[in-house]
Amino acid sequence: PFGAGCFWAPAESLAKLEGVTDTAAGYTGRKDVASPPSYDSVCYGRDWVEAVRVTYDDDVVRYEELLEAFFERQASVVGSRQYGSFVFPADGEQERVAREWLAAGEAAGRRNGNGFDVRNTRIEDPTRFFRAEEYHQNYWPKLRAKAAAALVLLAISSGVGGFVPAEFEDQVFTVTNGLVLAGVLYTFLERKLDKSVVEM
Repeated sequence: PFGAGCFWAPAESLAKLEGVTDTAAGYTGRKDVASPPSYDSVCYGRDWVEAVRVTYDDDVVRYEELLEAFFERQASVVGSRQYGSFVFPADGEQERVAREWLAAGEAAGRRNGNGFDVRNTRIEDPTRFFRAEEYHQNYWPKLRAKAAAALVLLAISSGVGGFVPAEFEDQVFTVTNGLVLAGVLYTFLERKLDKSVVEM
């Protein structure tokens, strides 16, 4: 897994790499784990890292390339554990490659396109990884779809484009605004009720 700041954007961008077959947003980095965390316990604690677990075909993409992609997609917060920059190698070979990559970057004083300094990246032993709640998975694509649907509904209800005959405006206004409100309520309840954190 890689900790690269808030896990939503890195999970989406790393999934687009050729050879990557899956990404999962989740929580890792805590050594003494008795039970799966919740998003609230991660946000209000100081033990967990928001991370992205990357499943890939090593015949197509090398671990070094994943390290490069992870680094370039950093949105980490220096001094934060939850949103920090971390590499959790899965085995001894990945650890060797990661340490060589980090040492070379430190020697070169490397920064990514956002100005993030590689010296703020830490390599830690792997710990249990818990896949985050479902609403965190594919977060941005789902959010974009919801926002587009809400905008279409609001445009229809406001009469933009003259789609609705005048005699039906009141009914359409009521229905479309009800759908927008239902969508907002669903999003709120999804966050409150979803406790589907599972170990991977």
